[in-house]
Amino acid sequence: MSNSPIFVLAWVTRDGQALTPMGEGGEVLFVEHPERGWEIPGGHLEEDETPKEALIREVREETGLDCTFVTWNKTYYPKGWVAHVVVSGESAGNWQVNDEKVSSVKWWKDVPPVKVWTVEEFEDLARHFSS
Repeated sequence: MSNSPIFVLAWVTRDGQALTPMGEGGEVLFVEHPERGWEIPGGHLEEDETPKEALIREVREETGLDCTFVTWNKTYYPKGWVAHVVVSGESAGNWQVNDEKVSSVKWWKDVPPVKVWTVEEFEDLARHFSS
């Protein structure tokens, strides 16, 4: 799969929620990495895994939620794809998962405090998926 990405990321929203840019009413699910801070779920593809399989696996591992794939943004990162996925509405609140790379999971209406990522990255992705 030479056209496949090295990593995948998930822009997670609730099923049925209007897709609006962050700060305008929509919420996006973020995971907190112990060193990197708040980020969207994702990770690297495993051997013989499709990007979609990796995406669904990573969301489940990092959030405990099952997601439904909506669409890809294959152009934002040179070596990675970002997908919009939705989860059912009962996934509210903050919770902990059994993943050493995730210290907490939370829905955010605005871009959370970032360490490694930039606010602009999340704002750009929000605009992409809400258009």
